[in-house]
Amino acid sequence: MPKPVKRSGKGPKREHAPRTEKDRASSGSARAKGRGAVAENRYLRIAAVMFLPILFGVFGLFMFPPSLNSGDSNVTNASGSRGNNSRTVVEQVVPNSGQSGPGPAESASIGGEGERKARSVKSKSDSAGQSQNKQTNKSQKQKRKEKGSSKTADDQASLQKEKLDKVTTDFQPSYLEHLDIHEVVVEGRTIVPTELTKDKPNSPVKVYQYERFLSDRECAGLMKVHQQHVSDLSTVDPLICFDGIDTLRKHLQDANRDISVSLKDFTEGTTCLNSSFSSQLKSFLTWSYSTAFYPGESKFSTIFEERVFQATGLNPTNGGKFQITSYPQGIGYKTHTDCILDNADKRDRFATILVYLQDVQEGGETQFPELGVSVKPKKGRAVVWNNMDATGYCEPQSVHKAAAVISGHKFILQRWYYHESFFQLGKRPPQADIPAREPGQAKVNCDEYEHGSCRWYDEWNYDHIVDYQLKKSSLH
Repeated sequence: MPKPVKRSGKGPKREHAPRTEKDRASSGSARAKGRGAVAENRYLRIAAVMFLPILFGVFGLFMFPPSLNSGDSNVTNASGSRGNNSRTVVEQVVPNSGQSGPGPAESASIGGEGERKARSVKSKSDSAGQSQNKQTNKSQKQKRKEKGSSKTADDQASLQKEKLDKVTTDFQPSYLEHLDIHEVVVEGRTIVPTELTKDKPNSPVKVYQYERFLSDRECAGLMKVHQQHVSDLSTVDPLICFDGIDTLRKHLQDANRDISVSLKDFTEGTTCLNSSFSSQLKSFLTWSYSTAFYPGESKFSTIFEERVFQATGLNPTNGGKFQITSYPQGIGYKTHTDCILDNADKRDRFATILVYLQDVQEGGETQFPELGVSVKPKKGRAVVWNNMDATGYCEPQSVHKAAAVISGHKFILQRWYYHESFFQLGKRPPQADIPAREPGQAKVNCDEYEHGSCRWYDEWNYDHIVDYQLKKSSLH
């Protein structure tokens, strides 16, 4: 076995070639350069050592900026201690060591971030809560306001009802007991009345006549307005109403129409037929046309009622609506009284004034068969008579009729005056709600067959409503 060789740590001597002066100069220059390089490297290392912390700090500030949350002056640092807001939370990346959650440093960082998020969530929650509270308060205030408004509206309605009840309760009716006939001046002309019943001194009904009670201009204006109104409302067929099914059957019989009818043909709660059946009857039923206006709705209404008062003594407070009625050729109105016979209610038509608006070639007379009086239509001519006596009893001798127009077209203006005035008299009433109808759809009323006729109306009162008729009949 070879014997180990002991090493002295020195290697074998090496042979070197003799060095020349040039080599020595070159070597010295190299050594000088080396020393300069070493010195220069030393300074660079020192500068690097001094600069690196600053570089890392800037990098850290850039990567992990400090929290500037003004809502809290403290943040949580990596060690979990509380520090100044200018301190930086450094988030360390810890390798996954099998933990199900973040590491300690990460937990600390997340804790700080979590706290900020929690504060943010809390702030949002508080804001949401405040918003919800505000909304709730607003809703409650709105409800209180609505409740107050509703209460106010109810109070106002109740107050208005009390006032209306008081007005109606305190209303003092006026009474008409007789006609007070005088001559009257119309547009500078003195008009002297003529009594048409002077040869019947014992008659409880008196009929008087005035010539040119209305001027030509007034007559023409009234006819024009009436015709235009009828034309405007005639684009839709009217609904036709009867006072009963017997009247309907008699009108069908007169027209030679074999049509079976029953109460089912009337709309619920009314005496009116439906639109389709009404349109079917329009082809053979005939009627006159009536349009209405009320006191104060035109300057003429005031002029006319004052003229009537001066001529007849009929008080305007006892007057009802004004009606313009037209009768086409072949149309009249059957014998009837304007008041209701054996009526216990004194709020009934005491007197009637009627004015013809144009001449009629033939027919159209206003006839009083019990009095032997017949008045021919003539432009501006007025006829006035009483229907009741001084006690408010309806006089049967006041019965009259409008003879059918044979040739021409008849137009009249008329107004009724009541024995006992009442609160709603002369006021335009609200329109009845039933039956359902189209806007502007007119009504045709066919009254009691023996004493009435069919007439077209531009307004819907309550005469066609079954309940109203029942209550009204209980007053008679």
